[in-house]
Amino acid sequence: MKKVWDAQNNQPVYNIDEKALLDRIQSKMDIVLRATSISEWCLILINLIVGIVLLNRDPFRSGNIFLSIEAGWMFLVVVYLAINRSRRIKASRQFDRSVRGDLDHSISLLDYQMRISQIVSWNLLPLGLIMIGAGWESGKLWKVSLVILISFSLALYVTRAGYRSNKKRKRILLELKEKLDADI
Repeated sequence: MKKVWDAQNNQPVYNIDEKALLDRIQSKMDIVLRATSISEWCLILINLIVGIVLLNRDPFRSGNIFLSIEAGWMFLVVVYLAINRSRRIKASRQFDRSVRGDLDHSISLLDYQMRISQIVSWNLLPLGLIMIGAGWESGKLWKVSLVILISFSLALYVTRAGYRSNKKRKRILLELKEKLDADI
């Protein structure tokens, strides 16, 4: 009887349902992957469209050099985002299709999404300065400043909310990873 009791004490009392855990992790990863792709495409399209609109206003003829600088900055952001998207997709191929691999992939996606949110937040500063310069040069500084204040405040709020949401998701996934590591 003592041997049976000792054998039971050396075994874990519970088992992890790996299929349910894998499904849960994959569903979280799919949500993060979809949000990342949508935000990348939105940022690329918004910057591309705004850059094209600024160039269509013919800033060279009007003499407002700041509109040209703004358009150039927007196109640089598009190139930067496209390169990072390509790198992210290539890097996603290195994760194996297991519970731990999908968990690591999800955490990596959240890190990437949080980095993009920070870059978008910091990108508002040079864009705002360039737009204020354009408003100053055109003589419409107060109108331009008001539009910048409202639109950039909204953009900053959205990017910060997304950052906080991703930070919370990452914390949950890191806790799950710690539990998995503790069970091994």
